Amino acid sequence: MIAMLKGTVAFRGNGFLIVDVAGVGYKVTMPEMLIRALPSEVMLYTHEVQRDDGRELFGFENMNTLELFWRLTTVSGVGPKSAQKIANAGTVDVVKSHIMKGDVAFLSAVPGIGKKTAQKIILELSGIIAEEGDASTGSGQNGEEIDALMGLGYTRKQADDALKDTKGSVEDRIRAALKSLSR
Repeated sequence: MIAMLKGTVAFRGNGFLIVDVAGVGYKVTMPEMLIRALPSEVMLYTHEVQRDDGRELFGFENMNTLELFWRLTTVSGVGPKSAQKIANAGTVDVVKSHIMKGDVAFLSAVPGIGKKTAQKIILELSGIIAEEGDASTGSGQNGEEIDALMGLGYTRKQADDALKDTKGSVEDRIRAALKSLSR
């Protein structure tokens, strides 16, 4: 599997580019907006898809976007082209945030993604993304409070929402969040 390419952009096409790596040209599928913004010397992370009719390389500027792409392709009905479009619809944090919030409109605005597919992505990934997110156990500004609430059986999203407007000591914030959650 080809996981990374480092070379010179030999050609910029419509939805693809050709990267010259030591005299060998690799066709890499990427969104048009990213292709135009790339410098002539590139280092791309790639995902190789093998089909009966050939192979296709999907390119990404960084590993975080590639990991989001991999996560999106686990949803049935979301192929690599759609997953790449979604993963590049904003920064990785923005896309994950919209998925965790259940923002069907954001996902549906991506070309080729309908309302049902958007709902399916949210249903299957929002909990996973919230749990693996950058606020993993003990980190972030509400780390101790979130750990306590998750220890009581609440999800990360529920804990985050309940802690939004709380103030005071850790104990005060947990009490206020529990009151909010019990309503």
